[in-house]
Parts: sequence; structure tokens; C-alpha cells
Amino acid sequence: MAGVALMDLGWVYYYRSLGGSMRIGNRLGGLMVLTIAVVISATTSAATAADRVQPVPLGGSLPGQSGDRAYGVYVPTKFGGVLTVKTSSGTVENLTGPDGKPRTSGEEIGDNAHGWYTFLVKETEKDKPYQVETAFVQVGAAARMPWNFYYWPTKGDSIHEPWAGGNGRVDTPRPYGDDVQVASFGSYIAPGQDIILPGANGLLETPVSAGDDSTWFPNLYDDLTFRGADGTMYATPSPLLKYDQIFHANARSWEAASQQNRDINRWPGHCLGGAVASIKMAEPVPATGSGMTQDELKSLWAELGENHYNHTIGDNVNNIPAGPPRPGPDATDQFVPHFHAMLETHLRGRKQALLANLRAFPPNGKANEVWNHGVGKYTAKFHAIPGKGERAIRMEIELVANSGSNLNNSDNKPRINTYEYTLVYGLNGVVDETQPGSSDWMSVGGEAVFAPLNLMDVTASRWAGHNPNITEANVRALDLSNGGSYGRLASTPPAFRPVGNYETARLGDSGRGGIFGRSRGEDDGGPEAPSPRRPGRFRLFGR
Repeated sequence: MAGVALMDLGWVYYYRSLGGSMRIGNRLGGLMVLTIAVVISATTSAATAADRVQPVPLGGSLPGQSGDRAYGVYVPTKFGGVLTVKTSSGTVENLTGPDGKPRTSGEEIGDNAHGWYTFLVKETEKDKPYQVETAFVQVGAAARMPWNFYYWPTKGDSIHEPWAGGNGRVDTPRPYGDDVQVASFGSYIAPGQDIILPGANGLLETPVSAGDDSTWFPNLYDDLTFRGADGTMYATPSPLLKYDQIFHANARSWEAASQQNRDINRWPGHCLGGAVASIKMAEPVPATGSGMTQDELKSLWAELGENHYNHTIGDNVNNIPAGPPRPGPDATDQFVPHFHAMLETHLRGRKQALLANLRAFPPNGKANEVWNHGVGKYTAKFHAIPGKGERAIRMEIELVANSGSNLNNSDNKPRINTYEYTLVYGLNGVVDETQPGSSDWMSVGGEAVFAPLNLMDVTASRWAGHNPNITEANVRALDLSNGGSYGRLASTPPAFRPVGNYETARLGDSGRGGIFGRSRGEDDGGPEAPSPRRPGRFRLFGR
């Protein structure tokens, strides 16, 4: 009898080449015979390929070969990829798949084609050693790449000690308007620390004294202009101020009073909402008569998507420790199998983009930073692990996500993270998740400092953010790509007015109370204002 025996769950499976029948026997007694009406040639049988040919490691090489002979390479995944076979001498002929059909080196093998691939090397140079090598590359990509966006930070403008070259003292004597002084005049202060923050109106009204500095990052509740430390006036994006004047709403003042974060960090913002919107929605196109820019319209979708309770998460891998991963045992290793299984299942299999918190950027990012992205593509290079069997693979991964810092096309390029890890495939061609401890997350690179916190499939979304003044119907009316009703808007943009003019006139307020009242949690004993992007917010989605 010629054949290969495989042991699994107490059953013995073996192939009898004589007569072409399959016997399935239970070791505990009793036989069941299943006759299969197929004839498999001894030269193409995948069951005996490893016995007949010289194995070549996948994604590796076999040096020191001589003479014309037969080889085999094992592809472990059912999700396909491009298999390339080369020789340093002679020619590669008769590349044959596990189904017995001829294949072409350098071409896609297709789905459900895992198993042994055999080939011949012929016409080699006599008495001269040669090398056989293989490569296997799998690319998974969403049907539509998530679009780039800007994360719209929640921190307001501020006066602060310069990050470099300062005198270490507070030089701005007092706040103007409803601004709040958080470091006393004349006191010692560390580089970069805040001195004066905006009050509840969200606008920095205090002029900067010599020796201090100010920083402006575009946010949802900006005015039409911002005065720099040198007195220069800059035009600013003003998404909620424009929204209010189009729809006669109070979204800007609510956002400023309720959503400002008042610590030194500038990374908290609206990247969750922006990332989900980039996955689920067509890239926005603002109605001409709205006066909104594309970036400002994206900010409205980001606000509507920022409430994580409104997104339904299906398949996910979550609570991955930051690491960073290192060769050998560490806390990130056990998450490898499902992480990679999700890439193959969703990006390669379903062509569906995924949501991920990819954590901080190099070189100085911190483990607690949250950077959510739409993941639209990956490239996996497979390498068999010597001595571990043909289904044990070392994987080089390039993960392509969208940018969360693209404003005015200043960063209109993807974020690319690289990972290296090991895993084992099952005989069925999918990642074996039954023994996660056998994997090793070895390293991260590219624009990654740590392992990602999570990878998630967003199955459904309801578009209602924290700000009650912004509605899905209004945003869709401005967006020609997502059901916009252009006819209800004027053909020319409104003449937008600055905050002081528009909001004071609208509500009859002097600028010190009412809509410019103090925010919750700001020294008044009230509850802390909800943060739309608290670190680890998605930790509640466990497997």
C-alpha cells in the first residue's frame, strides 16, 4: 500500500492508490468504506507529493542542487496569492497545483488552492550547483480604499511656554475675555506647558506676551480667523460656525463648551468618527452653495460618527497590549492568529475595509495615544520556518491605512505600518487559532511604534454624534456624494460672519454668559465633560 497517514481526533485516514478507494477507520473498532470514483495519477497526487519530490521552503531557497530533478513547495493558505518559482540554472517546467492542473509561475493561484505545488528543474548546467527559490505574496484590498481625513482635535488654542528656547517663566500677565489662566504670572514653567486656555466660548482671546508662545490647531469650533503670536491673522477652517449659519443652529457653541479637553495633549480629537465615516460613506462632495470645503464636510461626518455606542462591531481582535513586540514570548503573541485571520477573511476574502486603532506614530508617540484608521489593504510575504513543518509561517506584513491628518491635502498619503510575526495554518487552509501561544509577534516598523490596540469589522452604524445640534439629515443635505439635496441650498455661499458677530447677534449675549458660559467640569464642581476619544474607548468590545 502506498499512501500518507494523518492522525486527527482518534481517526486514521489513508489513501489506497490501488483501486482508488478511501478507507476511514475508527481505532476503537468497526470500518466504514467509502469508494471514490476518481483516478489520481502517481505523478500528480498531492497526497504523496512530499514523498516524490525535494521540498523547497515557501518564501525561501534551496541551494547546492545538481542535475535535473523534481521539487515541491507547500502553500498553506486557502485565500490565494501569487506563487513564484525560480532557479539559478536551467528552466522551471511543469508547475502543477494540488488539483493536478498546470500553473504559471508569478501568477495568482486563486482561492481554495492550498497544498503541494510540484515542478521540474531541467536543462541545468552539468556539474555546477544551482539554487531553487520560491516566493509567495498575498495582497488583500478593500473594494474601496477608505478616504483620508483630518482628526479635528478637541483641544482649543492656547498660550504656552515655548517648547524650545523659552525663559522658563510665565510672561503673559492675565487672561482676556473668558480665557482661563492656568499658570500664574511670573511663575516657573516647563517647556510646552499651558499658560492660558480658552474658556467656554472655545476662542483664545488673550494676546501673547513676549517670551511666551501660542499654538493653533484647526478644530470644529474655530472662528473665521486666528491671531498668531506675532500678530499675524490667519484664515481658519470653521466647520461648525458655517453649519450654524446655514441651519440656524448652536453646534459651535455647544461643542466649545462641552467637548474641549484641557490637558497638554493635542492628539485627542475625532479620528474615530472620521475613520468609521471613511469606511462606510462615499468620499463627501460639498454642495457648491453651502460654502463648505470638503475637509469641513468630512468634519461633520466625523462628529456624527464619534459616538462609539452607535457602531455595531462584529468580528474583532481587541485589547492587544502595546508591547512593542519582541522576538520570543511577550504579551502580544497570543493575538497574532486572529489578527491575521481577520486580514485574510475580511480584506482578502470580503474586500471589506476594517477599523483599527493603530496607536501612536514614531518617534515619540506614547502607548496611550489613540489613532483610529480605516485599514484598506495589506501585503503579506510568506516564509516557511525551518524545522517547524510546512504550515508554520513567518509573515512579513505591510498594512495600509488612511491618513487621519490630511487637511488641505497636506498629508494626502496613507499610513503604512509593518509587522512581523509567526503563525500556523491548519490543514483546511485557514489560520489555526486553537494554539495562540505558538505564535510570536516579533516586531513592528514603518509608521508604527506599538502593536495595534484592535482590528474590527464595523457591521452597522447610526449617525448621531455627541453634539445634539448636528443631524444626519442636515449633513446629508450638504453632501452630494451621500444623498445631498442640493436644491434646498442657495446657489451662492452665505456671507459667513465671525463668532462675535453671529452668536452675539443671534442670542443677544454680551459674550461673557449664556452660550459663553463656563464648561462643565471647569472648577465649578460639575461632572467632567465627556471626551469623545478617551484612550482605549473600544476596549469594551472583547472577543
